[in-house]
Amino acid sequence: MDKFESLPEEKKNRILDACIEEFALKGYDKASTNSIVKKADISKGILFHYFGNKKNLFLYVFDYCMNHLINGYYAVKKEEPKDIFERIMWISIIKIKITQEEPLKSRLVFSAISNMTDSLKQEITERYNKYYAKYMPEFFGDIDTSKFKKGIDPKKAIELMMMCMDGISKKYLKKYKNRPIDEVFNDVENIIKEFNEYMDILKFGMYCET
Repeated sequence: MDKFESLPEEKKNRILDACIEEFALKGYDKASTNSIVKKADISKGILFHYFGNKKNLFLYVFDYCMNHLINGYYAVKKEEPKDIFERIMWISIIKIKITQEEPLKSRLVFSAISNMTDSLKQEITERYNKYYAKYMPEFFGDIDTSKFKKGIDPKKAIELMMMCMDGISKKYLKKYKNRPIDEVFNDVENIIKEFNEYMDILKFGMYCET
């Protein structure tokens, strides 16, 4: 992708914006490279000169969107609470905010993960696991463990929370699989509310009464 990366920012952003809009609104299978090149005001030959094929193009755009959304979290990371459960609530609010600020990028990423097309399943799964393995431990780093009940190993408690969060995420991915993406976005606040209810149950079992 070196040739694309070396383009002037204005042209590069114009192409990316056209790709994000097309893939986010239509999904990978129904997205049209003809529509993309028309919106980006480039030829199809140039587009494939940069990316080779539609699959490479989508994976590049997926990574771009994923990293952009993650950077939205890191931009405010210094403000995150030390208490682990307060942090989970805080990050839930940040997720809603980022989704509202970047609806197309959020839509593209969630749609790709929840409704994986067969031709991309291996690549998207590998990427999802890579991001999860890299960033989830950072999310649980530098926390206040003073409120854990006596006898509870904070490290094991955090591992349990990570497993629970992974399981809950998979529950929602399964629930919304092959359902209209608008239905998911309309349900974001309810999803996060239910997610935090699960976290409250864990908090009751792990924390001393205050």
